[in-house]
Amino acid sequence: MDFITLFKALADEKRIRIVALISERELSVEEIASAVELTAATVSHHLSVLRQAGLVEARREQYYTMYRFRQQPLLDALKALSEKPAVAVGAAGDDPLLERYDAKVLQDYLVDGKLKTIPAQRKKRDVILRFLADKFMLERDYAEREVNLVIADYHDDFATLRRELIMSQMLQRENGIYRRTESGGRSETEFQRDLIARERSAGKVAAA
Repeated sequence: MDFITLFKALADEKRIRIVALISERELSVEEIASAVELTAATVSHHLSVLRQAGLVEARREQYYTMYRFRQQPLLDALKALSEKPAVAVGAAGDDPLLERYDAKVLQDYLVDGKLKTIPAQRKKRDVILRFLADKFMLERDYAEREVNLVIADYHDDFATLRRELIMSQMLQRENGIYRRTESGGRSETEFQRDLIARERSAGKVAAA
């Protein structure tokens, strides 16, 4: 079972709202869009992500496609995870300091799930780019329109952020098709890790 794809599909406030609606009864794209105040195109994109994760099933009813939440894949994933041995916090490769920095930046710049502005500082902007890169699934091709819809959920200037994601090698583009890189841009954090390590080291020297 692909736990990462499943839980990433649910790691979005708007998709959680959609799931809450269609867990109660079947709804069409238009009905969902009206209830969550999103465009039909945006709702269709979110439903596509949920369907790929196995969390939504669809059936035709006259001129409409009706969508319903499938809870079994989520229950199966939770059951399987509960049977796995726990992974110790602070395992090799973790960087709690970097994670705390990312969380602080996101807290400062995200208001009600939307970016209030694009950070001018490169270090903070990279945090935002990593956050956006995590909204794209690995091994899936995206049309430019789909990329724009994902980014537009968080900021209206999707063109600038799309370009930044490509320049930072978090997304790659070929023949008009976009794909998230294997590392999701995490390789770009090496610079940030080095910078934080230097800042930490400098602090120890100053304290001495």
